[in-house]
Amino acid sequence: HDTEWLEKNVSEIIKILEIDSLLTIPVSLPFMKAGMPLSEEELLRVLKIVSKNKEGDFGNVDPSAIMKGENVIDEYNVLLDEDKKTENKGLMPEAIGIQIPSTRNVDETAIYDMSLINGLKTKFKEWKTGWKEQHLSSGDEFDEESYIEGNEPFFTDIKKSIKTKIVILLDHSSSISSDAIEYKKATLALCEVLAYLKVKFAVYAFSTENRSVVCWSIKPDNMKWNNVTAKRLAQIVANGSTPLAEVYDKMFPVLQSKRPDIFLTLTDGEPSDPDAVRNMTKLLKGLGISMVALGLGPNTVRATTIANNLRHLGYEKTMAVSRLRDIPNKVIKILDI
Repeated sequence: HDTEWLEKNVSEIIKILEIDSLLTIPVSLPFMKAGMPLSEEELLRVLKIVSKNKEGDFGNVDPSAIMKGENVIDEYNVLLDEDKKTENKGLMPEAIGIQIPSTRNVDETAIYDMSLINGLKTKFKEWKTGWKEQHLSSGDEFDEESYIEGNEPFFTDIKKSIKTKIVILLDHSSSISSDAIEYKKATLALCEVLAYLKVKFAVYAFSTENRSVVCWSIKPDNMKWNNVTAKRLAQIVANGSTPLAEVYDKMFPVLQSKRPDIFLTLTDGEPSDPDAVRNMTKLLKGLGISMVALGLGPNTVRATTIANNLRHLGYEKTMAVSRLRDIPNKVIKILDI
């Protein structure tokens, strides 16, 4: 069918279309929406229809066996492993000390604050990547009305884009637990707006699990922000202390590989290992990464104190927030357009 060109360029087409290689929409089920939940009975009914329609291609197929997936589970696990490697340029997350939250049945809607999200999108609409018409003293086309009114008569289309690449680390130590939902609402709203503005960003979080600090991958930079990444954020449990240096050490291979412009840490406390943090910030700045910290506090005085103390640890810029809803505003304004 003359598909040789398509077959050779599949990987490039996937990149251009920004398709998740693990998400496929079956062409034989055009009436189903991707991501739409089905009961087992509904799925079995659909599989019976498909197997009947494809009987000429595959012969007699047992829909129940297809639904169990036993014949393809090994292949699927290989695909999952390869997808994880792709996120970190060939390194498995476990090999570099980063884990991916794996719980599937999480209700992420509890941390969606649509009022906050829509308000932020409206506020920063002008920042969105794209073309904007501007009047100048010279340009592509002449505007007679502007000339008559004494204004700059030429107008041209200006390409706007936010070039900053940012990695965000979210503190989920036990001190966050009392405000965990509001904290997640604010950070999710931030991610929604960054995705809306087409900013290239990655999100990680840290907490303590079974007496060990864990660094969680919420969204790698080459993955779209969607309900899957929101579920990852929703399931992080705030627990433990603030061992920032250990977390930075776990993230170092990713940061060294990706070289973001900004590495932003959100924390509500001073690290338990300040000297080690100072050494790690120096090491990361040596990679050309701008180290920024946002101190969270219950009031303005406490937030400012945390931010000032963080400044002594080598961060190039520190900010303070006493209201969690202000987090997205503070972060977005450090981006370069």
